[in-house]
Amino acid sequence: MASKIGNISSLPPEVILMILSYLPLESLLSFGETSRSNYDCHLLSLKRLRLAVFQKRIHSIISFLQAGWATLDQVTKLRENGDCRLDFTASVVQPPATHMKQEPICEYPLRTKDLKRRSLAISENKPRTLEQMVRLQNQLFAKLVRRYGASLVDLEFMAYDINTESAEALGKTCKRSLRHLALRFEHPHIRDGLMRPTAWLQPARGSTAWNALIGIGPYKNMGITGLETLIMERTGITPWQLSMLVQNNPNLTTLKLRTCNGAQPEFLNWLGGYDEESDEHFVGEDGLAPGARLKVLWLENCQQVLSHPIKYFKNTPSEICDFDLEWVRGLKNLESLSFSECSSIPSEYVDRANRLIWKIPEVILPYSICTEDSKIEVDPLVL
Repeated sequence: MASKIGNISSLPPEVILMILSYLPLESLLSFGETSRSNYDCHLLSLKRLRLAVFQKRIHSIISFLQAGWATLDQVTKLRENGDCRLDFTASVVQPPATHMKQEPICEYPLRTKDLKRRSLAISENKPRTLEQMVRLQNQLFAKLVRRYGASLVDLEFMAYDINTESAEALGKTCKRSLRHLALRFEHPHIRDGLMRPTAWLQPARGSTAWNALIGIGPYKNMGITGLETLIMERTGITPWQLSMLVQNNPNLTTLKLRTCNGAQPEFLNWLGGYDEESDEHFVGEDGLAPGARLKVLWLENCQQVLSHPIKYFKNTPSEICDFDLEWVRGLKNLESLSFSECSSIPSEYVDRANRLIWKIPEVILPYSICTEDSKIEVDPLVL
């Protein structure tokens, strides 16, 4: 074994990092435990990380499936024999309270036996409140970001919410290196079964934690600036904070917002370079609207997109048939636009505006348009 390690160490650093980039997460962490030099190499070679932290394993599995992190076949194999690996994906589950002494908080890198068990004791005491659980989720996330963030290119985090500790870790460690960031949050009771899930499909509360991600106020020396893709679900970020975050990442081409508080006219008008009061479009120094480089913009289950009630949308002339959505005109490079589940926007209105004005290749309507020729699909098993 020593000779093999020696042979690896004799290779040029860039070759070692290239080899390690093909290893699954478990193997990479195991490699980092073999020596100090290998530990340093494994820190630099981790480019992609997906982390989900929940109190129940089933919640983690459902979230994996919804985000497209895993297929049903992968999850089934994982539950049966544990042989199926989800590369660069870590599921952390807060265990139930017991009378036995819990393991202390784990120092990373994770050991192989911890990953095989797929269960990690975050703290000696089970969190009793939502605030405690959010704090524990973010403690673990922040610890990983501080250790691996400098090399990460693709990072996704699933939890209940973000706090200042995580935002500071991202803003300090991943300033220019990170290209793809997904923050997927959900209400802790959405899967309890006591109420319909739609009751919890509201954005989280606003927070100053986002300022650390932006780099404003007391966090001026922080902030992410190299993003190309940004995905946020159930976030309480304000329209102004979201504007600053997008502005600080000029290479952003994909923006996907789901149940996001920031998806309001204040942000959207700014994004498309539209001044609602003067009914005019404005551009920056480069002659483009702030969001002109976007190729993908998804606004899903965002119910505050419009400024006016639906009654104002009836019988609008062709030249202004995108009334209240004029900001879309400023997104010159847009290839995909989604208003899925935005129930406040009539699908016919969006469809007409795209046919007559926008002409975007792919537009996902808020809901399906039913016509006389529409087909109704029926499950043959119920016949």
